[in-house]
Amino acid sequence: MTTATAGVILCTLLPFLPGPYDSLAVPLSLMAQVFGTLGLLLVPVGVLWVASGYWSRLAVKQYALAIAALIASSVAWAMVALAALVSGGALLGFGALALWIYVVSRVLPRLKRLKGTPPRPTGAVAVYLVIMPLAVLLLQIAVIAPAIEFSRSRAIRNAAQLIADIEQYRVANGRYPASLMSLWEDDYKPGVIGIKEYHYEPSHDAYNVFFEQLALHFGTREFVMYNPRDQQAMTSHKTDLLRLTPQQLAVDQSRGHYAVHDAPHVHWKYFWFD
Repeated sequence: MTTATAGVILCTLLPFLPGPYDSLAVPLSLMAQVFGTLGLLLVPVGVLWVASGYWSRLAVKQYALAIAALIASSVAWAMVALAALVSGGALLGFGALALWIYVVSRVLPRLKRLKGTPPRPTGAVAVYLVIMPLAVLLLQIAVIAPAIEFSRSRAIRNAAQLIADIEQYRVANGRYPASLMSLWEDDYKPGVIGIKEYHYEPSHDAYNVFFEQLALHFGTREFVMYNPRDQQAMTSHKTDLLRLTPQQLAVDQSRGHYAVHDAPHVHWKYFWFD
């Protein structure tokens, strides 16, 4: 149980840890977070199963409780597979589903042995159904927000050389570069497993440097942006930039984000889009 809990927490934290970029980090984290939330479906079943070892009226229902645990687990894992499909693609999604089908095929024959047999003492599985989901969720609540702050600050610090080189380009050429598009985008690395790269764009008489990282809230995308004049602007669609006037773009509601926060680092802000 300790190993399984540690594995789920590691997957949860993976996109926020130092290291080279890994495209599976964010999908695995989302899968772990979905499991941490929907795993609570198992707790009531586990409590009743544990109680069946001490309450004769529940003892005869152990087979039904085992089937209920399997159904609750299947619902939770179906949502995990859906998260894998949406965030990681069809291969990861169907792989997660295939894994669960295999697990059910191995577990179901064992559960059938409970049918019609005398009540048994409470087993370890029933205890796991109570303790593990609660432990995973509480640990996720405790560690995700600090992990996001850590990864955001690390990527911001690691952008210092890129920003210094952009400013040096302006000194040498009298203007900021029109683009930094190139074949290899990893000359300046964020150094966080879940952050792929920095993006650059000119902005009026200044520029924006930004990156995306996994956000705290489900359904939210977080973009962290630097502008030397604190004129950060981030929109939902390219059509916003092509069709809206600068005055319209200046209105936060026109850009699509629902919150903007000042980062603790000078000239950095982060945007939350739903």
